[in-house]
Amino acid sequence: MLAEKYILKDTVVYKKLSISFSSFDNFFKLNPLRWFAVWTMVISGRNVAIHLENRWIYWDWNSFSLYVLFALLLSSFIDFIFNTKINKNVNQSIYVDQLKMFIYGFVLFFIGANPINISFDLLFFGLPYILFFLNGNFIWKISLEIFNSSKLQRKKLSFFLVPAIICTFFASLIGFINDDPMISTVSAVFLPFPIVAISFSPAIRHLQRCRMYVVFIPAMFLSMRYPWFLTIILPLFLFSRYYHYFTQGNVVPTLKVNESNRDIIK
Repeated sequence: MLAEKYILKDTVVYKKLSISFSSFDNFFKLNPLRWFAVWTMVISGRNVAIHLENRWIYWDWNSFSLYVLFALLLSSFIDFIFNTKINKNVNQSIYVDQLKMFIYGFVLFFIGANPINISFDLLFFGLPYILFFLNGNFIWKISLEIFNSSKLQRKKLSFFLVPAIICTFFASLIGFINDDPMISTVSAVFLPFPIVAISFSPAIRHLQRCRMYVVFIPAMFLSMRYPWFLTIILPLFLFSRYYHYFTQGNVVPTLKVNESNRDIIK
């Protein structure tokens, strides 16, 4: 990021911009970084609904509509309610948590697909997208803080990574059976990341890549069919980076691994 390179911390310009960006604190209380995954799930629903009519759709600007805009806004509001009211119990069973996320994934998917289009085909074609959504939840349940412990055990990672690998594999397999090039390819491209994370000695950089690309890969693939989606997520991505840099001194979100944690933790 150019600002990180040319506008250094503790400079007058940095402090002035910090004050300006602080005015967006209330907006970031909505936790907009979650919207990347939420919106991707919503557009996945839209993608399946269109795919059932035309499998060969590609780079279609005309697929955007007022309903899509409404669906994105509605899903953002629902996510705020879900995250602050429904899913705030950090001590709940992992099975209850995954059940919630399974239902929540279907809700987001159907918002994007439009409930009036509900059918058995929509349900079956949507299943691999839900599995991939669960896969992301498994991976984000692994805190990076566990790498600060000298007693890190592989089984702590395996508890979440093994189900993530299984979900990813079946998402790709079902997508292939459905002749759905989107989810089958997305899952196949992502699958090596959790496999590497569990196969090699535990390292923070492996998990960081899993966490970054479980959202980045489907978002970019969907943008190849629906380029207008890129014009929505890219401004949020850039604005969030500048906000966090000028208010907290960190560049978030990022596609870089933590260079200060290169050593493998055994």
